[in-house]
Amino acid sequence: MKKWLWIIGGLIAVTVVAGFIFRDLLFFMAFRASVKPATAFTNTIAPPAPDYSKPEHWAALPEREDAADLTPEGVIDGQADAGVDVFFVHPTTYLNSTGWNAPMGYDPADNYVRNAVLPGQASVFNGSARVFAPHYRQAQIYAFFALEDGGNDALELAYTDVAAAFQHYLDNFNNGHPFIVAGHSQGALHAKWLLERMISGTPLHKRLVAAYPIGYPISSDEILKSMPDTPVCQSAAQTGCLVTWNTISDGYRAMQPTENLVCVNPLTWANDNAPADFADNLGALSIASKPVMPGISDGQCQNGMLHVSEIRTEVYDNLPNMGKGNHHLIDYALFWSNIRINVGERVEAFESASATGR
Repeated sequence: MKKWLWIIGGLIAVTVVAGFIFRDLLFFMAFRASVKPATAFTNTIAPPAPDYSKPEHWAALPEREDAADLTPEGVIDGQADAGVDVFFVHPTTYLNSTGWNAPMGYDPADNYVRNAVLPGQASVFNGSARVFAPHYRQAQIYAFFALEDGGNDALELAYTDVAAAFQHYLDNFNNGHPFIVAGHSQGALHAKWLLERMISGTPLHKRLVAAYPIGYPISSDEILKSMPDTPVCQSAAQTGCLVTWNTISDGYRAMQPTENLVCVNPLTWANDNAPADFADNLGALSIASKPVMPGISDGQCQNGMLHVSEIRTEVYDNLPNMGKGNHHLIDYALFWSNIRINVGERVEAFESASATGR
């Protein structure tokens, strides 16, 4: 089972309100009840805040060895020579019903990040960027099921840590480097808030290579209103833009409209409905120590969702059931090589434009 830890542990994180992820109502109700915090948010005391001057409050830092450095066979970690950074926000890994926000140093959640999320997601960026990934007082998974009843408060508390970590990164680590903002699930929401609240409309935006807040529903209307200087990416080498998608297949039934959600196809890097073939998939990730698997899925954006017609491998068959046709847990894994190559393309385009003064 260890081979699935990076998927089952870290990626069990739910990214959105319940109806978007859980198709089966009975399953959702049972899960919701099992993770409901014992007390209301208003009656809880927030765990002590992190101190980002302490290395232990970072899940990944480029100057030390950690799981974000891992690569499959034949792939090289390029952080030592990278002139670009990535600020990566991990997904929900805290399921304990004793509180609304994870305390710092909570081993079960941190272990999932270390053994699952970093090698399975954050590592995709290490070919072209130095990886910075903070631990934070992430909102417990129930927050997404009760947004108006404490959930939003828990998420805002989590974001205060993400914002503090990002500011610490800027003040102490960035040194004027261009940067990427990325995340998955709850981490994608916080990455989106960083873009809206700290980057868009500021001089920082000139250093933004691109944003990858993957696996969270982001509408085109939101982008136009809250970060108009960060458009949806339309090509593989466009910079200063945003890509996201949510992966599904036949049988998926959404409980809320999806037509206006942003979907950039990671096999073509176009924001359109054109299909991409299996041959366009350069490699999915199974475990970080083995070669990637090319050609195991196709992809086409349909009604705001990334639809795959087939997954030609059995390596993901033992994943937790998130509902028929729901591939949220492998939003990164199915397209790992394409994402990694694309990060390099955008970094190269940004550095070329900077060198020529464009």
